[in-house]
Amino acid sequence: MFGIKENDEIPYADQAGKLFNHDAGQLNAGGKQLIIPFLGAGVSISSRKPNQPPVAKNLEPDKLGSIFQQLGLNDQTKVFQEILELTCRQLEGRTKAFMEIAVLLACMMQEKEKQLAATNQDVLSELRKGAYPPSAGELASLFSQLANYTTFNSTIRQLRKNFPGYTFTADEKEQIEALRLLAKVTGIANPPDMLTSITSYYESISGRQSLWNNLSSVIALKKETTPTHKLIARAAKYHLSQKRALDYLIITTNYDCLMEEALDELDVPYAVLLTRKSDQKVVVRFSEKVSDYDWLNDLNKGGNDGNFANGFVLQKGDLRNVVVIYKIHGCLYQKLKLEEADGIIISDNDYVNYIKQMGKGNSLIPAYVNTLMNNKPFLFLGYSLNDWNIRSIFETMREKRSPSGGVQDFSVMKDIGEYEKVFFQRNEILIFKTDLNSFVGGILNNLPDDVKGYL
Repeated sequence: MFGIKENDEIPYADQAGKLFNHDAGQLNAGGKQLIIPFLGAGVSISSRKPNQPPVAKNLEPDKLGSIFQQLGLNDQTKVFQEILELTCRQLEGRTKAFMEIAVLLACMMQEKEKQLAATNQDVLSELRKGAYPPSAGELASLFSQLANYTTFNSTIRQLRKNFPGYTFTADEKEQIEALRLLAKVTGIANPPDMLTSITSYYESISGRQSLWNNLSSVIALKKETTPTHKLIARAAKYHLSQKRALDYLIITTNYDCLMEEALDELDVPYAVLLTRKSDQKVVVRFSEKVSDYDWLNDLNKGGNDGNFANGFVLQKGDLRNVVVIYKIHGCLYQKLKLEEADGIIISDNDYVNYIKQMGKGNSLIPAYVNTLMNNKPFLFLGYSLNDWNIRSIFETMREKRSPSGGVQDFSVMKDIGEYEKVFFQRNEILIFKTDLNSFVGGILNNLPDDVKGYL
């Protein structure tokens, strides 16, 4: 059932029951997981403070009037201050409206340039220094800079062609940098291309190892968990404490290890699964909380024929059950090496290869994950689902989950675009319109009594 619920409409008590294994207020005696957390990039950055836009000083009306006069526009000096307060619908003439916006943007760009000059940091240094992993947009900016790549080149060259014989005061490089700064200030076309396209370009000129190394340098060492990570870790711990509990499944497209950090903080044992690109074998990494840790890792290194994804079963012998973290896009754990565990899906080439393998009938989802998620709903956290690559993987996961269908999925989203509404409606996903931290607070305030006592 598709719908959008917000504020008091969000059924926090029901969601708390699902996350903490209570069905309609009753303890789930069978030990089965009732809902599967599906974590996106938004989870890992949900505690970051939003970037503050540059604030420019207001221009004096006579200065705006002088600009308009030099451009041959009507002199409206006396009403320029009023124009600044009017909406675009009330402005006379699109050229005049554009010039007003352009001048004000130029002021904002100047303030932003001062900020950038003060920090004097390149993108790589900033992302390494940050407490949280980078967003997709920040990664796109990173690899654009590292590869000296931008589609602004063609834009500037076309503009210059439109003014033959005109002597520009700025050279082509300066104009490209101006457009780049404008994109950063406005958020329009920033970055100019999708992360998948930029990383494909970067990989083609610098190689896979360089791509891996740079990704790892800005992601692998991050340790700051968010309230969402902590909530899921508590739900997993409570689940494993129950009698006859089965393994607890968490699915994520994140490369970072913050979910593992949150589980380690609570001494919850886990196994991280990823599918290796080179041969579609499953690579397993166990937490140190699992007893006989070395034996398990030797058994599940991915070097034998039984570890192909479509036949993979997590072998634990008589050991207690664990949290299974399935990383669809691979993992950048600092001790993993490219040649042993490259399951990273980030470029166009990676996504095309993923879809190609699925088209051949090769299941890249470990069979054991299919078993754990069979006929269970997803709770999407930190996703917009507006990228084709994420949607294609989601469709694959749904098909693998339950042939009978009829399962209600949920998604927590602060903002919902019209295009996303169509996708969610077609897939009958119920949306909780709120930010992740507020959702976590709502869950914690509505926990069943025995869960509160346990925690």
